[in-house]
Amino acid sequence: MDLNFSWSFSTPEIYGIGAFALIWIIEMVYQFYLFDRPFRFCRKSEKGKIPYSTERPALSVIVYAQNDAENLIQFMPRILNQDYPQFEVIVVSDDSTDDSKDILTSLQAQYDNLYFTYVPEGSRNLSHKKLALTLGIKAARYDIVVFTNANCCPPDNQWLASIARNFVPGIDIVLGYTSMQSKGKPSHNFGYYAYDKMLFTLRYLSFALIGRPYMGESSNLAYRKELFFKSKGFSKYLHLHYGDDDLFINEIANRKNTRVELAPSSQMAASYHDNYGAWKELKLQYDFTSKYLHTAAKAVFGLGKVFDYAFNILFILLLAWGLLNNWLLAIIALLPAVSIFVIKAVVYRRASRVLHAPCYTFALPLFSFLQPWVNLYFNIIGSASRKKNFTW
Repeated sequence: MDLNFSWSFSTPEIYGIGAFALIWIIEMVYQFYLFDRPFRFCRKSEKGKIPYSTERPALSVIVYAQNDAENLIQFMPRILNQDYPQFEVIVVSDDSTDDSKDILTSLQAQYDNLYFTYVPEGSRNLSHKKLALTLGIKAARYDIVVFTNANCCPPDNQWLASIARNFVPGIDIVLGYTSMQSKGKPSHNFGYYAYDKMLFTLRYLSFALIGRPYMGESSNLAYRKELFFKSKGFSKYLHLHYGDDDLFINEIANRKNTRVELAPSSQMAASYHDNYGAWKELKLQYDFTSKYLHTAAKAVFGLGKVFDYAFNILFILLLAWGLLNNWLLAIIALLPAVSIFVIKAVVYRRASRVLHAPCYTFALPLFSFLQPWVNLYFNIIGSASRKKNFTW
């Protein structure tokens, strides 16, 4: 192969360089304007530039459980022992066939603020989780309800205090963050699962931080009970298996009534034995419900996917063509690709730091390249299985 090097480019090469440069600029905007938001928000909070309430309103914590006996033993004491003046914990068990009832009865003898109930047998035509949460909300004594799952563990006894401080006048919804943790030894692919889950989280948190909230996660979420009844609960989406967090928050949240909480003590950790199964379920769940979301985020991140595909394809084409015909073209292709990696690594490390997620910086080029194609795969299999798996 001749080592050709020329300062002149053909018209198609110029068009290719121009398109590549344009996509590079757009990628920079995505990284700094959107994905770096949580990091800047946390720095702003640490500097005391965000006002918080000093009041501690009474809270009702609703914990969703389904055959979570092991998790109830391990994590419920962390929730029940929160350093908070007045709160109750309501565990709603959904068709549990393990020892959950015995464990909850034992815990109830130790904690007088613990209550539990069950989804009635025979409720087969509704989303069980929505029904379980509805039962919990109706049983709640206090105006503010905080949601989590039985496999989730708060980092310390300040979780509720961190969430509650955001309920200043006018705020009705607080979006928290939940990381993905592995029970036992992580699988070989756990790094990618954690990376993908963090980017998913960065999307909805970043949009909320620019005043466009469109979803939350029921593993770490709080809102005023009156909003639930005013919006007639989950009635619009009872025919769907999911949607208790993303679709409902999409319906009631706006730039004035919603806040994000990312203090270390506010962050939940969800533990799974089957990392792949949990990650796959989350991917398919939100792939399905996303078509019902009313938000500009779908267009913004949809275009982001297109730009990711285009950047990868153009990089490969320019690099290959340059190596064969003009090494300067190959160098021009390499420079933006390397700079994108550096910028993504900076933003990724910042996000990992504030979200206390594992950081796989050296695997970032591979993860970044794979993600658009992995998402495409899940879009295809999700489309094929939606009717069978997600509607009743």
